[in-house]
Amino acid sequence: MGSGAEGGKGRFLGLSRLTSLPSGARTDPAGLGFFGFRDFGDWVLITNDYGRWQMLEKNDFERFLAGGVKPGEVLHEELSGRGFIRDRMDFGDLAASYVRQNSFRFIPGPSLHMVVVTLRCNQKCRYCHSSVVDPSRTDTDMDLETARKTVDFIFATPNPSLCIEFQGGEPLLNWPIVKFIVEYAQAKAKAQKRRLLLALVNNFTLMTDDKLQFLIDHGVSICTSLDGPADLHDANRPFLGGGSAQTKVVSWVKRIMALAQTDDIRKPYMPSALMTTTRLSLARGPEIVDLYRDLGMEQIFLRPLSPIGYAKRVWGEIGYDYADFLRFYEETLDYILELNVSGRSGIMERNALILLTKIVKGEDPGFMDLRWPAGTVLGCLAYNYDGRIFVSDEGRMVDHQGDPIFNVGTVTDSWQDVLDHPTSRACVAASNLETQPMCAQCAYKPWCGAEPVFHYEMQRSIAGQMPTSPWCGTHMGIFDILLKRLREPKTRAVFDGWLERDLCQWQENGPTIPGQPVTEAAS
Repeated sequence: MGSGAEGGKGRFLGLSRLTSLPSGARTDPAGLGFFGFRDFGDWVLITNDYGRWQMLEKNDFERFLAGGVKPGEVLHEELSGRGFIRDRMDFGDLAASYVRQNSFRFIPGPSLHMVVVTLRCNQKCRYCHSSVVDPSRTDTDMDLETARKTVDFIFATPNPSLCIEFQGGEPLLNWPIVKFIVEYAQAKAKAQKRRLLLALVNNFTLMTDDKLQFLIDHGVSICTSLDGPADLHDANRPFLGGGSAQTKVVSWVKRIMALAQTDDIRKPYMPSALMTTTRLSLARGPEIVDLYRDLGMEQIFLRPLSPIGYAKRVWGEIGYDYADFLRFYEETLDYILELNVSGRSGIMERNALILLTKIVKGEDPGFMDLRWPAGTVLGCLAYNYDGRIFVSDEGRMVDHQGDPIFNVGTVTDSWQDVLDHPTSRACVAASNLETQPMCAQCAYKPWCGAEPVFHYEMQRSIAGQMPTSPWCGTHMGIFDILLKRLREPKTRAVFDGWLERDLCQWQENGPTIPGQPVTEAAS
């Protein structure tokens, strides 16, 4: 049973055996706490629901199962301290570990609110799944009254910390509404003493000095797309205005990076960039990394292509099997690690940083995609230009293809109505890993999650079928890659250095408003 990723896996719950055990294992495993395991051949990873884990040599794993690890051994003390010995559990410590890693479950309401101010765009990306239309279609612009009601709805949700992220289309094509939402939301945040984070996702082709100054003055973090060198980026993301869109991106990134170096206050607003991996990217990992290094970027996010919306229709041209992505990811990560070990660069890979925050630090990194229940509704909402609300931006993209299944209301509804919507409830239930037979047994369950919209698009089921799911195969493969490298002293030291820098949280959520105090509840 598996998705194609290497390694055996299973779960061992008290007296129940949910997979075959090694020869000689005790049939009455008294004293063992519940755990999941993944067999890597010479060694085995064991985990529990508190997020604690241990790597055991194969013979120690078999001794552990057979009750051969005795009090007084160093290994016995390590296993006891991590919650794997039933009669030696410190439940207060384990509960605190669980809460720290799953803090999002104890905070009411979504934190991330993605606002689509227009569907217009001046690029025709080959993989675009953002449901864009021609720049002439002003009928797809959010109007002032809808923008006001959208912000009012966002501030009616209960989370003490809110992040408004501007999406599109190209948000700068509806700049007046972006400005209005920034100023109106900041006024409401100040009145309610709530923490507000603002982020703009744009392609930089329409950026101007005046727009940039407004964003800096109002503490709006800026994110763009950068797929790699000019020929690769421009092949993936053709520019309707002619010429190279990549040249404009690089020019603005350099300019903002230079500004950030002149004023400490501006450093948190250094631009970030996202790359999307298409078939054209698979042989060019080091080149892509080198571009990010040359620009002084501190992170690169090696993202797989999602088969949602338009990308699903052109998958035969630009898509790939998830095993191809894993080869690309592993080779490119190893290049990044080599740069770090040799001292040539300290650039970090974002997937790794997110997962290592969960695995090593035992904390929630604030990333919506790997949670259970999923980030849909409970962690994020997406607002269309017309005021309709969706469980996520991916759910909005499905709607643009003619299927409104993930629409959960409008900005004139109450938060309680959206939360109680049957689709909201179904997405939460479907993404509960305890109810997924394969996920419930998996050693990666404490750190993983499921994505209802992805599985609906791929398998026509919001619950998905994990044994054949590319989502499962991709993430299980990334976990395998990272766990193997955690065993290597040089790469473990690099990972520990990344976590000490702890840039994951602020780059996910963006900085706070300059000069705005963060309330105790929000912090």
